[in-house]
Amino acid sequence: MPNYIVDTQLVIRAFRYDREAERMNAFLSVFSSSVYLSSVVVQELLAGARDSEMRRLQRVFIRPFEQLERIATPTHASWVRTGHILRVLRQDGHTITPSFINDVLVATSAVQIGATVIQDNEKDFAAIQRAYPPVSFTAPWPAR
Repeated sequence: MPNYIVDTQLVIRAFRYDREAERMNAFLSVFSSSVYLSSVVVQELLAGARDSEMRRLQRVFIRPFEQLERIATPTHASWVRTGHILRVLRQDGHTITPSFINDVLVATSAVQIGATVIQDNEKDFAAIQRAYPPVSFTAPWPAR
């Protein structure tokens, strides 16, 4: 079974909308043993969480991955690769934003653990993959 990392926007939607939570929970019920949480996603979640979501976010989503030691943190090599990818994409005319930098870090840390990124931003992830072909991504939510 492949490994997966869930991108930030999907987690945010699952915390704010019941239907999205149902979709993510259905996926996790089948693939929980192969899903990792990116430390980059944690940073984005905590930075953008509403006060009313903070405690629940940590209790329901972040701590379980921490306790299972299923956290993907970019290594130095991933940071270096991210810098090279960003340079190539900037030279190709891609706009480099803080959010895009985080997407590249999520992608490179996924590669380091052999994971596919589950995301809903195909345009940016396709650009990342063109600059770094080992990146694997898919739309939500893959089936068996």
